[in-house]
Amino acid sequence: MTPNVPPIFFDEARDLLEAFQRGLLDRGARDAEAINALFRSAHTLKGAAGLFSLEGVVQFAHAAEAVLEAVRSGTVALDEGTVKALLEAHDELERLIDEVAQGHDGQGDQKLVQLLLARAGGAAVPAAPVVAQVAAKHRYSVSVKFGAPVMREGFDPISFMGFLATLGELSDCEATFPELPAGDAFDPTSCYLHVEATLVTPVSADTVQSTFEFILDSTQVVVTEVVEARAPAPAPVAPAAPAPGLLESSTPRVEARLVKVPADRLDALIDLVGELVIAAAANQAVASRNTDAAALESLATLNQLVGGIRDTALGLRMVPVGETFSRFHRVVRDLSKQLGKSIQLELSGADTELDKSLVDRLVDPLTHIVRNSLDHGLEAEAERVAAGKPATGTLRISAMHEGGSVVIDVSDDGRGLNRPRILAKAIEKGLVPAGAKLATEDIDELIFLPGFSSAEQVSEISGRGVGMDVVKRTIEGLRGTVELTSEDGKGTRLRLRLPLTLAIIDGFGVSVGTARCIVPLKSIHECLDFATVLESEPHHRLSIRGQVVPFVRLREVFAQGGERPAKESVVVVEHADKRLGLVVDALHGAVQTVIKPMGPLFQHIEGVGGATILGTGDVGFILDIGQLVRRVAAPRARAKEAVC
Repeated sequence: MTPNVPPIFFDEARDLLEAFQRGLLDRGARDAEAINALFRSAHTLKGAAGLFSLEGVVQFAHAAEAVLEAVRSGTVALDEGTVKALLEAHDELERLIDEVAQGHDGQGDQKLVQLLLARAGGAAVPAAPVVAQVAAKHRYSVSVKFGAPVMREGFDPISFMGFLATLGELSDCEATFPELPAGDAFDPTSCYLHVEATLVTPVSADTVQSTFEFILDSTQVVVTEVVEARAPAPAPVAPAAPAPGLLESSTPRVEARLVKVPADRLDALIDLVGELVIAAAANQAVASRNTDAAALESLATLNQLVGGIRDTALGLRMVPVGETFSRFHRVVRDLSKQLGKSIQLELSGADTELDKSLVDRLVDPLTHIVRNSLDHGLEAEAERVAAGKPATGTLRISAMHEGGSVVIDVSDDGRGLNRPRILAKAIEKGLVPAGAKLATEDIDELIFLPGFSSAEQVSEISGRGVGMDVVKRTIEGLRGTVELTSEDGKGTRLRLRLPLTLAIIDGFGVSVGTARCIVPLKSIHECLDFATVLESEPHHRLSIRGQVVPFVRLREVFAQGGERPAKESVVVVEHADKRLGLVVDALHGAVQTVIKPMGPLFQHIEGVGGATILGTGDVGFILDIGQLVRRVAAPRARAKEAVC
């Protein structure tokens, strides 16, 4: 049975493994500092696993550490073979961590352990004679003030000191409790332990400090090197011996600036903030009927504070997409070798931030898109050269903010979609009637049908007809859209457009008949009097400053009966560089909106992306602008192509 391992161990272990893999794949970083960073990742993971007696993880991390120590000493080169072996160690460590997380005893591949150790000690003997040297030893004074939450987080302070003893000779240990409270102030779940000790070891001060890596958020650790007094030099030269003293570690303890919070606590906070937003909207609705100036001013201040709390809370869940992007270095490296293609990966916009809940659910769709680009899109070297292209293909992944959304592009400079083959395969599989003539956009959409694949044969990479339909369904489930463009011989681009967050948005209230709707505020271009811009009612066209804009009546979209009001308004929205007018009965102004998922009975309604509770207590429907724009744009595109 595995010991009781706290959740924080798995979070930190996976972060270390991610940094380890990223460092191995960064060909531009092969200097001493980069190699030291790799070594520290392996060493810290080994130390943390040792605290919980995870022997399989310790054994593998030690083997990887041994290889990197040989690289640091210059006896082994960090060449392609060494990187490959260390990446295999990374994969095995990742598997072992997952096994432990599931409550199993993780035992590593012993053959791979032996191969790593052999590589670490298998360097050729230099031609020049080498005199064996005993590693220099350092004497450190180690002061540890364990933080109060250490035991609540599942860590045993004594285990840390036990592991410290494995680095060398630990002596003069003194445990004290200078801050132990008396009476009712004493908390049995808190740690009040302070430890002072002396450690004689060949390792650096950084390595000693890394023993406590997992608890540095709450624990103060000071590692200082004791410099012994030197004996006087023999006559006639007699320089004064320096006085004994303490030399601070070259990397003093830096106050932690990162606090990790369990995801469920963060979700609970967002939920509470959402309820606060709803309550504030309700107060605003009541106050709008009150003429008390002091009350209105006080409420305005409260709403401003609620808005600040909302933005700050949502900001806690925003993370850069760079960590997700960086994992594709490994995917491209492995698949390019498997496919026998020369491919370079270019990343941009890695600092673009997105809600963590969205980032986690993006990994699988992006992975499938990347694998498709490598397998179907990018040609082999000989084919590229014959077509007058560079032998090395390029895959680009980028992210940017655009109009209140995050746009992620995955593009390649490959052969583009083979539309005749796609149509033929669709007819062969019975997805399209024989002899059908489809517009270009409709042919492109075929690749998103369940069960569709244009691959000539099934491989480990693709061809099973499972993937792009799931990609589209997943992205649309996140209130996003998938846009596909392709040009023969020049490449293909998939553009994913996603909301910044799934929790709370700024909206603009409108009404259609008895229904109240919310338009995402960042999608709105302008609001106008419908009668002043109407150009053609039968053709659903508006004329706005000389530009023709299509429109839809939300009354028709949502089948709302009753008489139209004498004066209608139009909300002009924008999505993916396309504009659309939404004709509504009335405008109600800006409102903060908490997004609630639609029930199963209502999920099929086109143009609705969610629901919300309004300040009046009524239910409002949040419009999906992307769906509404596509509803209007698709028939127009087909009609235009038919004319051409």
